[in-house]
Amino acid sequence: MAPLYTEESQVQSSRKVISGAALLLIACMFVYELYNFCGKGHFNLLGWGMNFCLLGLWIWRNCYGYTLLLYRGRLDVITHGLGLRRTYSVDLTQTESFTNRYVRSFFRRTKISKYIHRYDSLDGHPQRLLVFREGKKKHLAGLIFKASDDFIRQLRRQLPDKYLEL
Repeated sequence: MAPLYTEESQVQSSRKVISGAALLLIACMFVYELYNFCGKGHFNLLGWGMNFCLLGLWIWRNCYGYTLLLYRGRLDVITHGLGLRRTYSVDLTQTESFTNRYVRSFFRRTKISKYIHRYDSLDGHPQRLLVFREGKKKHLAGLIFKASDDFIRQLRRQLPDKYLEL
């Protein structure tokens, strides 16, 4: 079945500059630790560990892209990057609501037991939230994703009574 609407995450150039600056800072931290180890003979396990954690976080936030596929009755979010590809599907018939903007303080008091984050940090689109029921016990879950207004309009056509304007 062909999707009704497809959208890929898009990299915003200003966010790419910030990402590059962060990578440069992480590289400087590695050079500092290398200087301390080779030049002074001091090995700082905490410093090296922190640098690798920051590098891993940078890779996780910058090297993955997302594709949103909207079908009739289903939303697929495909994660791709570094040779990996994973798909997360949401049955739209189990949707409780969705918003044009994710406002954390607004949803803090709800009974959403699990948040699924599927968005590219470099994407300039606003965060959206889709609340749905999942599992055998039908617990509330929230899918946080970034999408254009066109995508939200297409989703709103399928679920007009579930839309919340924030």
